[in-house]
Amino acid sequence: MDAALWSTLIPSLKAGITRVLLSYDIGCQFYKNLQARLDSYAEFPHLLLADLEFWKVVVPKFHLYGHGTECHVLFNLTYTKWAGRMDGERIEGGWAQTIGMATWTRESGPFARRNILDNHWNAYNWSKLLGLRKFRPSPIPPVTNAFHSGKFLDKNLQRSLAWSKTQRELATLLSASYSDETVDGWRKMRDEFDLDQSKPNPYEEVDNCKSPFYLNVFSPNQPPDVTMAQLKLELLKEEARDFVGPRLPPKVSPGAFFKKVIEIEDRR
Repeated sequence: MDAALWSTLIPSLKAGITRVLLSYDIGCQFYKNLQARLDSYAEFPHLLLADLEFWKVVVPKFHLYGHGTECHVLFNLTYTKWAGRMDGERIEGGWAQTIGMATWTRESGPFARRNILDNHWNAYNWSKLLGLRKFRPSPIPPVTNAFHSGKFLDKNLQRSLAWSKTQRELATLLSASYSDETVDGWRKMRDEFDLDQSKPNPYEEVDNCKSPFYLNVFSPNQPPDVTMAQLKLELLKEEARDFVGPRLPPKVSPGAFFKKVIEIEDRR
């Protein structure tokens, strides 16, 4: 995987690319000691990842659900700057088209099977490239080579532009409902975390309202801790008060329903 990454990365860096976003199914493990591994390969030219304008490893959106809570916070494309609507799964997007290959190749020998699969994937990759960028010789002399966005890229750019306007309007409305001090605190926390992930994570859910940021911005006094056992006991007391008398209680009480919701959320 290191060699595959490097063979792709070097030409891009030589072409002037300075911002790199790497999406990998197990990116949360792959990024560990990556710089040390790259330094140990004598065949690769030296590169210090920290010198790039932007460098981040993430986990594709469909694979992220199988990872733990820490990965959901640290390697989430949704929380990544400049990621846009990227899902990181395009390399596997053509698997649905390979269903027919099973029938086509089941009686083929090993060599013929490899040839059929190679031809299929080469055709798919070529069509995907055309969807990103098309090449068209200019019909007007002097003849020049002109490029324009392909159908797939153009469609997604139009969607992104429309959604970016909608999301920006919603973000503006949400920010307007808080004080400037609160919004500035959020932005400062986000910017500091983007530069240094050892800083407090703004995307991590607050645990019992103990976050220093939460306490400083929203509440000068620390709220009392509430355990799950205390919450369940309070719900049982409330149900006992509500269902006193001849009236029959519902099949699922509000407390039982709330408990089930919490259990489902924990399983997720």
